[in-house]
Amino acid sequence: MVRWFMLPVWTFGCCLWLTGQTPHTLEAGVFMGISTYLGDLQQGRFEMDEAHSSFGGFLRYRPSKQFAFKTQFYKGKISGSDSNYTGLEVRKRNLSFRSPILELGMQMEISLANFGERDAFRAAPYFFIGAGLFYFNPQAKFNGAWVNLQPLGTEGQGLVQYPDREPYNRIQCSVPLGLGFQLAILQCGFLGFEIGFRKTFTDYLDDISQTYPDLDLLASHNPMAAELSFRSPEYTGNNGLPLPSGESRGNPQNLDYYFFGGVTVSTVIQKWFTAKKVPNRRFKAQFWADRLQAPVKDF
Repeated sequence: MVRWFMLPVWTFGCCLWLTGQTPHTLEAGVFMGISTYLGDLQQGRFEMDEAHSSFGGFLRYRPSKQFAFKTQFYKGKISGSDSNYTGLEVRKRNLSFRSPILELGMQMEISLANFGERDAFRAAPYFFIGAGLFYFNPQAKFNGAWVNLQPLGTEGQGLVQYPDREPYNRIQCSVPLGLGFQLAILQCGFLGFEIGFRKTFTDYLDDISQTYPDLDLLASHNPMAAELSFRSPEYTGNNGLPLPSGESRGNPQNLDYYFFGGVTVSTVIQKWFTAKKVPNRRFKAQFWADRLQAPVKDF
């Protein structure tokens, strides 16, 4: 995980060094769009019912026309449910969840075209890669109330009988990757669109990963945890189903992803220009004219 997290940071440093002698601008902007996820409760297809509104703000530092560096804070929501797969075997599992996503990230944007001057209408697509931290907290609805799942240990986390299943951390690292498009409008404003997925290093965005624990053992410690771990009886109406202890509950081989996509609006709030050492021809002409006592010509 450290290797993946350090790659974009190292790239940031290289590009800053390469572009350190170019004009600088700073932009402030807002993001509005949707968020969703890919995991054990949403596998391989986009569900409109599981897309949620998201928003955020950002600062973009643009050292050149080719590169930009953005720091953002995005807030969204993700969710998934087996009820979206009516008719499939997975429907009997009957699991569902929701979770907020709070992301603080940095990303480098690489323009795929010359973006142009600030005072003209210009547009360009860009690719971005970055590094971020995010907070999530999966919840499930139980008896009409939303319950936090991580403290329950629905897969036996925290039990001495499962030493390899430690409670997962709700603050994790991510690597944002995606594409965007930006259009310069007016004199110092920008309208854009971006869509990006976040590679995570956890399989527990939805609180599902491995096999069912020993449900009798789990119930002896926390009856609610056992009920939220195995919810098939709620769907089938048969409380006499055999307990699936040790059977697959999720797929630990595939880590979870989450996505942000939407519109950005920003404006330039500051500019810096690196001074260039350009010879002052008139100053030099005056210098020699004073010594030669000759008139100075206009250039």
